Amino acid sequence: HNSDVVATGHPDCTVRLWDMRTGMNASNSKQSSTQVSDSILKPSHKSWVSAVEWSPTDPYVLASTSHDGTVKMWDIRSSLPLHTIRAQPKGQKGLCLAYGEGAIYSGGSDCIVRKFAC
Repeated sequence: HNSDVVATGHPDCTVRLWDMRTGMNASNSKQSSTQVSDSILKPSHKSWVSAVEWSPTDPYVLASTSHDGTVKMWDIRSSLPLHTIRAQPKGQKGLCLAYGEGAIYSGGSDCIVRKFAC
């Protein structure tokens, strides 16, 4: 869990990071006096990012899921995903994520929750 950086998913297929500490951009430390700046991880999903979840054990790792049916694991120190998992059958949307002990769970539009080791 990273309480200083907020991660959000967007309909433009991106995950954005918001540095809440000082109004600085999470990736390049640009000072912003009036608003909190964002940093965009390299677009990798093919559709709307519907959920983002921080790892409970690593403050630099998060997972995202999308209407493209994939789950992606990210290290926020890099703009590219570490891993991509086809979590939902083709044509089904990824809707939610949750971390469990040694696993990540993904739920989709087919109303099935799937477990993946992490």
